[in-house]
Amino acid sequence: MARDALETLALPLTGPQLGMWAGQQLDPDSPSFWTAEAIELNGALDPGALEDAVRETLSACDALHMRYTRRGDEVVQSLDPQRPVVIEHQDYSNCADPWRSAREWMSEDLLRQADLARRPLFACALIRLGADRHLWYLRAHHIALDGFAYLLLIHRVAELYSARIAGREPAPARNWSLAPVIAEEADYRQSQRFADDREYWSQRLSGLGEPVTLGPKRAPGDSSHSQRALLPPAQYAQWQAAARRLGVDWSAWLMAAIFAWMHARSGERDISVGLLVMNRLGSAALGVPCMAMNVVPLRLKIDPQLGFDALARAVAAQLRELRPHQRYNYEWLRNDLGLGDSHAQLYGPVVNLMPFDRGFVFEGLRSRAHPISVGSVEDLDITVSPMVDGVRFDIEANPLAYDAACLAGHHAALLALLQRVIAEPECRIEVLSGRIAPQSAVRAA
Repeated sequence: MARDALETLALPLTGPQLGMWAGQQLDPDSPSFWTAEAIELNGALDPGALEDAVRETLSACDALHMRYTRRGDEVVQSLDPQRPVVIEHQDYSNCADPWRSAREWMSEDLLRQADLARRPLFACALIRLGADRHLWYLRAHHIALDGFAYLLLIHRVAELYSARIAGREPAPARNWSLAPVIAEEADYRQSQRFADDREYWSQRLSGLGEPVTLGPKRAPGDSSHSQRALLPPAQYAQWQAAARRLGVDWSAWLMAAIFAWMHARSGERDISVGLLVMNRLGSAALGVPCMAMNVVPLRLKIDPQLGFDALARAVAAQLRELRPHQRYNYEWLRNDLGLGDSHAQLYGPVVNLMPFDRGFVFEGLRSRAHPISVGSVEDLDITVSPMVDGVRFDIEANPLAYDAACLAGHHAALLALLQRVIAEPECRIEVLSGRIAPQSAVRAA
């Protein structure tokens, strides 16, 4: 579809977009659906070249320039043909603690009210921390971008900036139209696979009780608070080796550790977690920055008499079983179960494993990505991302359900359990639980 034709059309929402739209409508004034990253750039930056690269990149991204309106019982999206890109400038180089001042400004920026019908879905800024230290800050509504989409944008900005600095031609512009992504989903919804996936999830979640959480059930706050760690780079290799010894991949091994941690902290056996999946491989969305991820409920009944090795294999089997059905969107599933107009969820913590390469190169600069906001947090969000300089291991929490001390305790307990299961992979779950201080579980109301 030609771009000028696309800009005059009202298009349907994809399932992932619909989920974010529905969440925003539960509290239209809430700023909790803003996500953000800051790219630290150390060295002799050319600000003009960076701004040109940012404008060209963000202008080309359809998802950032959509406007959402309700038409009867439908919600539709259309492109803002102006595609505005405004870059703010902040200078904290003369502050006593430039990084802290910048973080305070970013935190305030994340409290801006969202307006999906009339206002831009994103904002960005170039922040000066010192003569040779800058941040490129990007904030976007979760309806527009997921974590992989951020990476696509950052890579393109780095590519354009580097070409400008080196005096070479950049790679040709990508086609970042949303039309193929929307058309592909429309075909899926008319297919037998869609019907089969719907039936699979209906049977799998039959009789599912209220999910176990480690804090009281609360609607999301306007922001979240975090407990973050950057583990040594060797940690990832240790996890992979531990997983191979059990005949599973590292993601199944890590998910098993999270299930064991939930059991240890709660004492409960029937546990559900939400697993974020990219849903991009083999899809039109693979190279398009947009909101494409899904969350699938992963449910296990823990037998405390079994060893951790058995739990890891059980998780791996569950993941293999649900993988062919993970395209069925969570918001459709909530609507199937009559939960569409509530904050009710089908899991406790959400787990985001990010194994894709997050490396990018800005010519002549040292660069590093800093997570600023993951968006709305219903309960707990666990993010694990192997990177060149270490393993990001963060837990974000709904501040209305967990205070800082409680969150720190959960984070420390999970890291301690991971070390235990590396050393004692056949240790019984009940023994692991006895070594981790319990925390009373709360069943969602």
